[in-house]
Amino acid sequence: MWERQYAGEWIYGVDEIGGENEYALFLGKVIARFGRNDSLSSDWENMYSYPIIVENGQGEELLVEIYHGPGGPSYSIPTDFKDDEEKEKYEQAAKALVEYIQSAEPADYELETVYEDIPVNVKYSVKNGVAKVESEFPEDFEDYGMDDFDPDDF
Repeated sequence: MWERQYAGEWIYGVDEIGGENEYALFLGKVIARFGRNDSLSSDWENMYSYPIIVENGQGEELLVEIYHGPGGPSYSIPTDFKDDEEKEKYEQAAKALVEYIQSAEPADYELETVYEDIPVNVKYSVKNGVAKVESEFPEDFEDYGMDDFDPDDF
């Protein structure tokens, strides 16, 4: 599918994270705009992938991927630009796509995932525009080298 080198960027910067509820709402908005696809996964670090063709004002079609990776909701654009003009086109397309998604009313859904590093079960759901995130942590964190871990920080 990818003929070029792509790399991702987080949609929410570290200083603007609204928490897991924001991530749950974002997926609801993606589903509202583009429907449910076959990429929805129980792997929290690889929860979904939506390759989307964005048409810019000049009629050019640009491939931008919206996905949920290890850092949460992200987009991916090429890294092997032929020049700064092409880079700017992709950056503008990605920004416009994220704004288009963010402006949607989220669709209702429910998705159970596992964040394997801890491990923790994370259930995302949206109902009537309200996000809900439920997490189940293992009882014995010492087995995972996490004896100082506070589940309330997750």
